[in-house]
Amino acid sequence: MTMKIIKILFGLLLVSIFLVACNSEQKYSFENVKNEKIDHVHGLGYANGGNEFLVATHNGLYQFDKKSWKVANSQKHDYMGFAAVRDGFYSSGHPEEGSNLKNPLGLIKSTGKGANMEQLAFYGELDFHYLAVGYDNNTIYVFNETPTDNLEGGLHYSTDEGKTWTKVALNGFNSSSISNFAAHPSKEGILVIGSKDGIYLSKDYGENFSELIFNEMVTYVTLIENGGIYSTIDDIQQVYLKLFTLESKEVKDIKLPKEIKNDPIINLAVNPNEHQEITIVTNNLSIYQTKDQGDSWYSLAVHGNLVLE
Repeated sequence: MTMKIIKILFGLLLVSIFLVACNSEQKYSFENVKNEKIDHVHGLGYANGGNEFLVATHNGLYQFDKKSWKVANSQKHDYMGFAAVRDGFYSSGHPEEGSNLKNPLGLIKSTGKGANMEQLAFYGELDFHYLAVGYDNNTIYVFNETPTDNLEGGLHYSTDEGKTWTKVALNGFNSSSISNFAAHPSKEGILVIGSKDGIYLSKDYGENFSELIFNEMVTYVTLIENGGIYSTIDDIQQVYLKLFTLESKEVKDIKLPKEIKNDPIINLAVNPNEHQEITIVTNNLSIYQTKDQGDSWYSLAVHGNLVLE
């Protein structure tokens, strides 16, 4: 065998090894779920402006699209403080076991539903349990519970993707508890806080607050263009879901499935393309969706067990 032929064969062998190695690398995607159970739901939202929603869990992302569940096949990080926006999602949390990412993740952003990740701020330094972002304006709010040299404790906001931060005073917020923060999707500066005493509204990025909803135990609140939706429980642990307007402060009950009569709602999201569609997660990790603002509900998960077709 001539030296020339040997070189050609050796070159072909290298090419084949390279192709096998490339093909063996797992490409990030959402794959069909088979008898999986979710736990520790940290967030819910319609990322990237789509009609499918993501559920952020202790072990990565799940996606529900029309009638089927799918699960991310990699990047199974503990996504905390998850906030879906028009161009992706923001989050915090901790990397999956075996990852070369720093722990904690700080403030991150993905425009590819988890396929990519940009470290915006506080990488390897902070973890935010309370995080809110305007769906269309991308104003970021973080509540820092662990003060550092780079970020004081308390509520801060950023309008430039985390490059600079402004601390606000929370004047007028008089409750001793916080369920969550919610930012207005398009109007900068409008922010609400859910609490055991009701909902507080700010129109100046959280510097000053006034009471919007009084004397109700609010377990979660989210804002839409003209108002918002919130969940509450009464003294006998009865669960309610309500629609409200920002200007007139009118409140309307949304009918709930009877199965969650005493199962508090811990997370909810509204489809940005169709406000009649609401998805809720309960304390017992049951997930329901309505496409007609409560006239009918569909069960998507029961006590963490995903309902599969």
